[in-house]
Amino acid sequence: MNMITPVSTFGRVTADLELKTSQNGKSTTYVQFSIAVDKGFGEKEHPIFLQCILYGADAERIVNAKVKKGSCIFIVGNLDISEFTRGDGSKDHMPRVTLYDWCFAPTNRSKKPEGESDAPDEAGFVPAQSNENGLPFN
Repeated sequence: MNMITPVSTFGRVTADLELKTSQNGKSTTYVQFSIAVDKGFGEKEHPIFLQCILYGADAERIVNAKVKKGSCIFIVGNLDISEFTRGDGSKDHMPRVTLYDWCFAPTNRSKKPEGESDAPDEAGFVPAQSNENGLPFN
């Protein structure tokens, strides 16, 4: 029986993406990349690396969206463990995710126009942006 192992997580892309074409006679476009996912807390926090692969129009979409090294993305896919041979001839395993979907993930870095700041005032409050009705929310 072939079981699906769904996975969804946030991570940062570890290198710039490059769209490739398969050499299997079907000329399928794909992109293969790794993401670093933070695991643990405090002093025990460490990254785990997931190898990701995306095919066809979805591969073209992620490259055209300018996902690059350092981009924080949310992925959804099927987890598998692939075996590979290291340069010294030893065998090892790596988690591999065949993606179903992805999207940019929100980050805590705000993009403010030149001169605007999110710096707290003397009381420690950050100024809120107001809408046309004068409220900081809809």
